[in-house]
Amino acid sequence: MEQNTTEGGVQTSDDPNEKPQAQQHLETHVYNHFKDCSFQDSTVNANAGNIDHYGSKTSSQPFESCAESILEEAAKEIQQQQLEKLKPIEVIPGLTVGQSTLPDVYQSLAESNIFNIKNHPKQEPFHPSTVGKEIKKFDASKKIDFHNLLTAMMGIGFMALIGPPGCGKTTLAKRLALTKRAAHFLVIFLRFMDLGYETVLTPQQLLIDFPFKDLNQTTKDNAFQWMLKNQEKCAIVLDGYDQWSFSLSNIKQADMSYEKPSPIQQLVANLCCKNLFSKSLLIFTSRPHAILSIPPYLRPKVTVVVGDLPTDGMGKLFKAFAGDQADHLWKTLNTNAPQLIELCHNPLLLQLVVYAGLSGNVDQLNTITKVFLQFLHELENSVYKKGLKFHELIEPLGGMAYDGMSRQTVVFTYENLKKTGLKDANVQDFVIKVASWTNLFEGDKATFYFTHQSLQEVFAALYICMKMPDQEFDSIIHQVVHESHWSMVRRFMCGLLLGGDHRQGKSEKFCTELTEFMKRDMDEHQLIDLLSDLQECSDDEKDFLAKFLPVKFNFSFTPITSSTAHALGQMLPKLDRPLEKLDLIGCNLNSESLEMICKGISNPKHKMENLNLSLNEFGDDGVRFICDCLNNVRKLGLEWCWISATGLKVLCEEIKHLKTPMEVLDLSENEFGDDGVGFICDCLNNVRKLRLVRCGIFATGLKVLCEEIKHLKTPMEFLDLSFNEFGDDGLGFIRDCLNNVRELWLERCGISDDGKQILREELQRLGLPLLTIRGLWDEDESFY
Repeated sequence: MEQNTTEGGVQTSDDPNEKPQAQQHLETHVYNHFKDCSFQDSTVNANAGNIDHYGSKTSSQPFESCAESILEEAAKEIQQQQLEKLKPIEVIPGLTVGQSTLPDVYQSLAESNIFNIKNHPKQEPFHPSTVGKEIKKFDASKKIDFHNLLTAMMGIGFMALIGPPGCGKTTLAKRLALTKRAAHFLVIFLRFMDLGYETVLTPQQLLIDFPFKDLNQTTKDNAFQWMLKNQEKCAIVLDGYDQWSFSLSNIKQADMSYEKPSPIQQLVANLCCKNLFSKSLLIFTSRPHAILSIPPYLRPKVTVVVGDLPTDGMGKLFKAFAGDQADHLWKTLNTNAPQLIELCHNPLLLQLVVYAGLSGNVDQLNTITKVFLQFLHELENSVYKKGLKFHELIEPLGGMAYDGMSRQTVVFTYENLKKTGLKDANVQDFVIKVASWTNLFEGDKATFYFTHQSLQEVFAALYICMKMPDQEFDSIIHQVVHESHWSMVRRFMCGLLLGGDHRQGKSEKFCTELTEFMKRDMDEHQLIDLLSDLQECSDDEKDFLAKFLPVKFNFSFTPITSSTAHALGQMLPKLDRPLEKLDLIGCNLNSESLEMICKGISNPKHKMENLNLSLNEFGDDGVRFICDCLNNVRKLGLEWCWISATGLKVLCEEIKHLKTPMEVLDLSENEFGDDGVGFICDCLNNVRKLRLVRCGIFATGLKVLCEEIKHLKTPMEFLDLSFNEFGDDGLGFIRDCLNNVRELWLERCGISDDGKQILREELQRLGLPLLTIRGLWDEDESFY
């Protein structure tokens, strides 16, 4: 007989066939997200009501008057009820999800002026949800700390939190009401989807009476009076403007009293323009496209863009959702498919990835396409499914998704849905509800969008690959492959058409068009996208497509994520011709990413001409990975890589034993000082050109270096010692090795005019051209 127990507030079962608890929890969270588009919130302590949310214990603070005391107590009751509403709820009968066990993690926030400028965009800019490319959707220039957000914005009046679905706008808005900073304010949290009032109402009814129906009328009246007298201590959060069945697009400013009933649109408009609660903070959350419909005179004064989860926060949330399988799942994904880890910076997609990993064979989960297909198949057979099965939606819903991609929009109308022959109930697993008190698409003004943009893109790809007529496919395939806004659709198509063992149907035409795309000149972002696309393909297809990759990879000052590093490391060994240049200057490479890239370089069929890793702070930890690929690199740039004498010793020992001398070695801006010079001397016979700019070398180290150069069997072609301040103390050492250096740079080395004259005379004595030494003479141009 099955026996149930309860541990830590969570019902458990002895049934051996029951899913692991972590998977049950995650399944709950995933499907609630795709139902309500909000990722679960942390909660406050259950005893929070015992604390005065205005800064003191509820029973100890004396009041100025009895009347003020009554009003304040009423406000506290409102605050307590508000807190209760934001606490965790039982989302599955018999299973209470412990939201309080989730870690407090916060997305990156930055202030933007996109909606404050006069020439504001007329529609939301469309950006593909391509992974591996950091798209600057908004001019976000001012970072904001979440914990200071409420107090920092109190004097602003009206603020909007904007971002794509799944980024956690609702969660952040709720947490504003739960944060310790909110203890000094009365925060009213309302959802726009609940504001479908058809009759007129007063501000008190909107903010107090209707949301807090369980309180008696006297308490509600007193609480509202407290709000009027303490506006600077009030914050009103209206969540999901994009899900409201009404609009502010045609609403004008109008004077109104606090007692006069008005239509809901007019009430909200007067909150926006501060005709009501002028000293309080108003906060909207919304998708950007909805904010664009608000007239400029009603728009928020400050827009805060909600970005991705930082890496450490993402890791904590991943572990919380994956439970006891977190370490194995993380390690497997990070090894086989780091591009999937990158998806997890979006809270909603994090849950999707972890769920797919827990419900399927994680060892085979190595592409983004497989993650989405795994999730869609699991949803099809789940008790949480509400609408049609996903395979029944590929043609109608996929066709609508494709049409939206063609029009570069993420927003759809009831008319769009009607043309497909679908009803609201058919698609509710994949789209966000506009209103909860009426039919999903009731009325011709209703709009909706996919729960996450990537769902629109995968449905569009499925439609193109599986349902689109061949003749139409032939006419649009060039556009889909070549135009940037289709980039994520193209990635899914790589998985769908080129991810199997054999090409079928449309695969040949798609592959032909993809190879044509690969032949054109690409910028660094397009190249990163392409490398990520190829990760969706089978190994045989990768081998074939590698023939069409460029011979120069320039990623200078473009952040290289672990996903891109993994893709690069996989494709480099597949090249059928020498790579002329791999430029990774200032790409934020860490040791982990460097290891993946160097593994790819160590096994190519041909030597690499030029590898530049400068301006990456991997330090001594990264040197050992570089050593593994030195035999395949002719020119190596390591400027400003935080390499000390310890790392330099390891590097030079490896260079010393190279079978073929290295043409160029640049170690500039690594301040290993005189201690590192001896290690460099050990490998000088295997280096033709050497740059040691600003390495902290003084006369002591210079002496050792020049003595070694003096005895080289083959003269050095180039040596740059600029910005090492050995001064005139080093002149004698330099003179001794001039015959064995064809070009020597000594710019800003602290050499006096007398010292310069000594070197000039020495060159004349040796019969060497004056420009054997560069950067020292007035008539010589500076290298820098």
